[in-house]
Amino acid sequence: MRFLLIKFPLIFLTYLVVLLYFCIFTYNLPLLILFICSILLALFRKYYLMIPILIVFAVFFLLINSLSIRDNENQPKNLSKIELIPDTIQVNGDLLSFQGRMNGQKYQVYDTLKSLKEKGFYQNLSQNCQLSFTGNLEIPETQRNFNGFDDQKYLTSQNIYRQITIQQITNVEIKKNFDLHTLRRKAIVWTQNHFPKPMSDYMTGLLFGFLSKDFNQMSDIYSSLGIIHLFALSGMQVNFFIDWFRKILLRMGLTRERVNLVQIPFSIFYAFMTGLSVSVLRALFQKNIRLTSLDNIAVTTLVLMLISPKFLLTTGGQLTLFYAFVISMLNHPFSNLNGLKKVLTESSVLSLCVLPLLIFDFHIFQPLSILLTIIFGFLFDFMLLPLLLCCFLISFLGFSLNLNYIFQILEWLVYKVDLPLHYPFVLGKPSSLELIILFVLIGLFVDSFSHKKRRFFLIGFIFLFFSSLKIQ
Repeated sequence: MRFLLIKFPLIFLTYLVVLLYFCIFTYNLPLLILFICSILLALFRKYYLMIPILIVFAVFFLLINSLSIRDNENQPKNLSKIELIPDTIQVNGDLLSFQGRMNGQKYQVYDTLKSLKEKGFYQNLSQNCQLSFTGNLEIPETQRNFNGFDDQKYLTSQNIYRQITIQQITNVEIKKNFDLHTLRRKAIVWTQNHFPKPMSDYMTGLLFGFLSKDFNQMSDIYSSLGIIHLFALSGMQVNFFIDWFRKILLRMGLTRERVNLVQIPFSIFYAFMTGLSVSVLRALFQKNIRLTSLDNIAVTTLVLMLISPKFLLTTGGQLTLFYAFVISMLNHPFSNLNGLKKVLTESSVLSLCVLPLLIFDFHIFQPLSILLTIIFGFLFDFMLLPLLLCCFLISFLGFSLNLNYIFQILEWLVYKVDLPLHYPFVLGKPSSLELIILFVLIGLFVDSFSHKKRRFFLIGFIFLFFSSLKIQ
């Protein structure tokens, strides 16, 4: 690895691998042209060792793609049993949904609950079990409307190719085996039973990465304000838990070397407790890989591609990786700033950098999302997160600290903020070429941040380009 780092920048290799990834999984002519031009640049700079590495990744991506096609084609025509994955259970009114597995395949399952007793059973279920049923095995629906959710694409990214609509459950067999899925489910059920709503929703969301379906109304409000990503467990939460874990062990007298060793299994445990979300895995890899910022994000990206090859096909995977990359890039340009000015500048530039990707994925723009992210981000990460963790832990000692009024006030405040801002600008989806141009312009802007004249010229050009996108 050291030899490779001497020969060429690791971040440049990762950039080429990402381009190669999208060329294989989502063929696009502008991306292919950009990839070819980037390869020519690599050869011009004599980065010859990149070529065999790219060939290896190309073979790997083609293999993953072919296996995905094969698994999709080799799905069973009917199924009568399924093993329920407990920490995926969602109960919304009389609708039950969960993920299950059988014969090495995963499925998305839906059922209509027949009674309050049955509803209570699944709401409190925290064990592995196998269901015998009659029902229909179907292909998930694709995107129907503009900016609508593509259920098939989302499930395929999780290696789920069929969904099951249950007509009748004939038998429920409780399994005695224990795993981290059941532990996470026990924590979620404990929270839902010991804390009132909406406090319990914020606790399961921020501590375990689980939002119940009956939180959808508030989720829509947070989405319209452009701050729904605050519920996605990310670097801030990971840093919070890892840093406190290290402080406790150091206070107990353990050496830093032993703490570093213990930190790895704790990171794996924490990843399972948060549902193995891509954003958490990305943050944990970055926390445990001790390299320079750009080499760190490069290695993290390559490792994620190997252990979860389809993560970049999801909007969440793209956003978490791009956020991390931009943050790594911003370390140097703003090193001369400090205090509030640095926080505001970095947050504003970060929001500007990810704006093209947000518009490409969601086709909307909330102008005040930058300011709202700064305000609510501080509130969530520095106040609510430690408060909820303390409430959760002391509940095991028999103390129930009911702070529901704080979250009722928060939701009232969010609702009042949302009233005049509920309808963001709806933009036309940029083409791949327009997306590339926007990224290039913003990259030039960040690179020339210290040059005032060039900076103002580029920011003006960027907004002119944004205004050329069709507003609906």
